[in-house]
Amino acid sequence: MADRPQGTTQEPGRPPTTDRPSDMREQNRPQGTTQEPGKPPTTDRPSDMREQNRDRGAQVQERAQEMGSQVKEGAQEAMQQVGASASQIAEMGRDTMNEFEEGLEDRIRSKPLQSVLIAAGVGMLLGLIWKR
Repeated sequence: MADRPQGTTQEPGRPPTTDRPSDMREQNRPQGTTQEPGKPPTTDRPSDMREQNRDRGAQVQERAQEMGSQVKEGAQEAMQQVGASASQIAEMGRDTMNEFEEGLEDRIRSKPLQSVLIAAGVGMLLGLIWKR
């Protein structure tokens, strides 16, 4: 046991292990950098970190501007569709009112006395309601 290097442990039937990092990538990595599996290496220097943060901030800003442009375009398209729909609805309303007016005129011409009496009755009723 005395000839075994310090910091190593060995169980019977297993190869010796050390308390130090045994991963060759960890040992060969330049000092001042950190790397997690699947991620690019990063540096521990504050100036490099600031530069990376600026780059990330610029990327976020660019992406936000792109998304803002897309939202703006979508809103403009939606407003155009709403305008077109409102125009169609207004046109339909005008057509319906014109049809109603024509139908009413035809009815009045076909029965003039009945139309005058109905109009007088409605006028009297409204006059009584408004007096109160």
